[in-house]
Amino acid sequence: MKSTQVEANYPNYFALFNKSILILLVATQLILSIRPAFAQAIYGPEGQYRGYSQTSPSGVTNVYNAAGQNTQSFQTDNGQTSFYSPQGQYQGTATAPVVMQSNTTLGAPRQAPQAPSVKGW
Repeated sequence: MKSTQVEANYPNYFALFNKSILILLVATQLILSIRPAFAQAIYGPEGQYRGYSQTSPSGVTNVYNAAGQNTQSFQTDNGQTSFYSPQGQYQGTATAPVVMQSNTTLGAPRQAPQAPSVKGW
């Protein structure tokens, strides 16, 4: 008995599937690796605008005054905070945590000051 080989002219679905999966994985990785910068407005005790801080995806926080000039930068890594001047010169390190006081996020509407209330009236 003679064996015959049938050749099909079908597209290579396996290669097409592999290519699609690879494109999907690369696109997912790109989407997940995009991290936006975080900015926060800074106000004084009387409600006057003092500037803002902005944290980059790499974790570097830059502090700007009301005129938009960089006044200081710092980065915390493994519980150690390193400080830098506006020109980028190293100023020192602190091992105690540096906590920025929570304020309003840039773009959020400001809240009107509330009048004091007196109880019993």
